[in-house]
Amino acid sequence: MRFKRELLRLVLATIFILPINGFSQDKLVLTLEKSVELALENNPGLKMAEKELAKAKAGIWESYSTILPQLSASANFQHSWEIQKTIIPNFLKPMLAPIAPMIPELEQMPDFIEMSFGLENTFTYGLTLTQPLYLGGAGIAGIKISYAARRAAEQSLEAKRQDLIFQTADAFYACLLAQEIVAVQQEALAQAEANLDNVVKKYNVGAASDFDKMRAEVEVANLKPELISAKNNYQAAFTRLRTILGLDRDTKISIVGQFEYAEDDFGNKKLSEIQNLALQKRPEILALLEQKYITKKVITIARSNFLPKLFLQTDYSYLAMRDDYKFSQDDFNKGFTSAISLQIPIFQGFKSCKQYQKAKLDYKIMLDTEKQVNDGILAETEVAYNKFQEAKQKYLAVSQSVELAEEALRLANMMYKEGTNTQLDVLNSQLALTRARLNYVSSLYEYQMARYRLRRITGTLRQAL
Repeated sequence: MRFKRELLRLVLATIFILPINGFSQDKLVLTLEKSVELALENNPGLKMAEKELAKAKAGIWESYSTILPQLSASANFQHSWEIQKTIIPNFLKPMLAPIAPMIPELEQMPDFIEMSFGLENTFTYGLTLTQPLYLGGAGIAGIKISYAARRAAEQSLEAKRQDLIFQTADAFYACLLAQEIVAVQQEALAQAEANLDNVVKKYNVGAASDFDKMRAEVEVANLKPELISAKNNYQAAFTRLRTILGLDRDTKISIVGQFEYAEDDFGNKKLSEIQNLALQKRPEILALLEQKYITKKVITIARSNFLPKLFLQTDYSYLAMRDDYKFSQDDFNKGFTSAISLQIPIFQGFKSCKQYQKAKLDYKIMLDTEKQVNDGILAETEVAYNKFQEAKQKYLAVSQSVELAEEALRLANMMYKEGTNTQLDVLNSQLALTRARLNYVSSLYEYQMARYRLRRITGTLRQAL
């Protein structure tokens, strides 16, 4: 019976536990390139920018409607509950006045006659064609504005795309950094615990003091909270990456990659070259130029309110009138007319003047905005360039420090075992090694992000580096 119970327990474990373990191991493995690809596919902010571009493209055809002919069909049925009557003079009476002696009844004729025009039911249908001939330049300006709006939307989309690539790379490398920091803290804690074991052994044989033992215990106790914080930062970094990629919060992910130093051709460029590149390629600058062009064309539209407008209208229709509802095709009469109308604005309550003034002020504001943005980008580029040089120099400075710190710790542990140095020397060596490792991975993270930031600022961040 005991064997059967153990066998049943094993079967249940196979059925329920193994699928759960299998599911927990089903993770989405991400490289930097794969992360960028997912972000470009799933990020909601980028999808909204794509829809804005689609709206701008639709606006082009909408702008053409102002100069294209407008064709409309209409049908109208009208019933007169009471036909309006008109009183007119009786023209026959004065005309027959010379022969009044011969017609005695002429004197009894009324001086005015009451007459009604039309029948009870009127039915009309037809087509009307309206073609603008001249709109004071507003039609062409509107079309040019719509094209500029599309180009501005394209640049805005490109700016969001490059910004998303930068954010994805930042989140990915932040995960790598958090992963490395956890490993460094774990190793530091393992070294502190190994040191504590060594001190305890020496303490048990009287070769170490209570103070040495207490100091080693304090070091272990101090490193445990730091490891907990590092693990929490690790989880937060993965949560941020998952959000940027547009993944479900329950999606389990892992990353594959490592920090590597690579020479960058941007490091060989002068600051002035990078600043000029930013002014030429930065999507925000290009979008601003389109906005400035739009505000200039708005002035043209505002000026058109002072100019005459010319329209051609053609009407082709049929009309029938009856006192009953028995309409037939023979009852309809055809009408075919064309007219040219000229509209000359004279006074619109100062509305046109104020619109023109506002359009000119918007253009001047755009000029000030352009200068402000250019100055900001030049300053931002200078800061990013200096940050890149700083990150490069920091990496070169700390690249050998880890090996030196490891050797220093090895010698400190050996000398402590031989009794030629103190516990404080060992702890200082451990602290120096931990700082060297943290500085090393941090310098690599800063260097990689400085590379991405330079390309983002210059508008040349097309893909993962």
